[in-house]
Order: sequence, then C-alpha cells, then structure tokens
Amino acid sequence: YALEVASPHEAPQRPWLAQLGFAARRALKVVGITFISSIVLVALLGWPQRLIDSEHFKPSLMSVLFLIGLVLVVLEEHVGVNKAAIMLMVSAAMWTFLSVGYHPYESLKGHAKLEHELNHGLQDVGAIMLFLLPAMGMVESIDHFDGFAVITSTIVRVTKQRREMTMPILCVLCFFLSSIVDNLSATIVCLKLLRHTVGHDRHLRHTIGGLLVISANAGGTWSPIGDVTTTMLWMADKISVKSTMSWLFLPAFVVTGLP
Repeated sequence: YALEVASPHEAPQRPWLAQLGFAARRALKVVGITFISSIVLVALLGWPQRLIDSEHFKPSLMSVLFLIGLVLVVLEEHVGVNKAAIMLMVSAAMWTFLSVGYHPYESLKGHAKLEHELNHGLQDVGAIMLFLLPAMGMVESIDHFDGFAVITSTIVRVTKQRREMTMPILCVLCFFLSSIVDNLSATIVCLKLLRHTVGHDRHLRHTIGGLLVISANAGGTWSPIGDVTTTMLWMADKISVKSTMSWLFLPAFVVTGLP
C-alpha cells in the first residue's frame, strides 16, 4: 500500500471551514426560496391588504425579489438550484403580487388595466423570443453541418507555433460575433471552436472560456441586436443605432481587451 505523505507546503485541511461554507450555501438557498414563496402566499391570501395596495412598497419589493433571484442565479453551482427554475419562481412571484394589486375580480377598471399590462409584457417577451430562436437555430444548423470547420482549421494553423495567440483571436471573434447574434449563441460558437483548438489543455480552456464570456457580454452592448437588453431598448425607441454604436464601441472593446 502506498502511503500518502503530506507536503510541508500543503495547506492543512479545515473541515470546519467546509462545513461553514455548506451551511452558508444551504441557508442562502432556504432563505431565498422561502422569501419568494412567502410573497406568492401573501398574494394568494390577499393579506395584509395594506401591504398589497401600497404604491411605495411595490417597487422596493420587486427590486428585492429581482436581487434575490440574481444572487441565486450567480451562485447556481453553489446553491444547487437551476437558474431557469429560480427565474420562473421570481417572475411568477412578481406577476402574482402585481396582479392581485389590480383587484381584477372587484373592479372592471383594474381588470382592464391588468389585461393591458399582461398583453404588453407578453408582446415584449414574444418579440425577444422571435429574435433569439432564429439566431440560435441558425448557429446550431451551421455547427451541425460543420460550417465552422474552416474557422477552426484556420485558427489551429495560425496558432500552431504560437499558442498564446489563441486567446486574442477567439476573444476578438466572440466580441464581433456577439454584436450580430445574441450573447449565448456567440459564446456557444466560440466555446465549440475553443474545444476543437485547445481541447487537450484543461487549464488554458477554462481561462480562455472565462474571457470569452466577458467578450460576448461586452460585444453585445454596443449593438442594438447584440443583447436582450439593448434589443428591448431599441424596440421601445429608447436608443438609436448610431448613438449606441458610436458611444459604446470603444468602452466595450476596452473591456474585452483589458483582461
């Protein structure tokens, strides 16, 4: 039997620290889900009425709900709850609480206003989905028929003797690609290219993969069709194409190149 000898430079194990981290993750999960569920319960019971009808309390509550959902999404791997499930719970809690505040069963005016708000929200979400689904479908179709093989072979040929060039090439490609398609599709494409080029080096793949996510998010900010947020603002006539590209291209490129 081989005996494992601890290195003198190896840090001592701290089981209490691991237990503390586990307890913190479990507490965050329980507190977040309990708070979201309690908001839904308050809305369904319609009590306390003063809290539901308060116009000053609603914006603060919506902000807190969104913040809790965002924290749980960021810490998805540590909390152990799928981010899609978290955002569905948060959106359900928001809409349920807001809907009860209109009193649709007691007031025709409130019913009409609630119907208007629901139709407006569904139109916005539907417009975004109709934009994202064709873009992601196009990317998956190109990848299915090996449409990125030429790009992969070119990158491999250029970086064969200079592997340090893989990072800037893929980051710049992801930056400009995310301005045309959505961030998720651009990240998926570049991660597939990364796997084909440096798939054997796990550490380098993880490093470049993190930078690709930054490049995709930065590249989507300077184009009205590169990110869901900018697309929604553009469709609502809040921003223009010329001003967005002229003002945000340089800061976005700096964010991509600085890391």
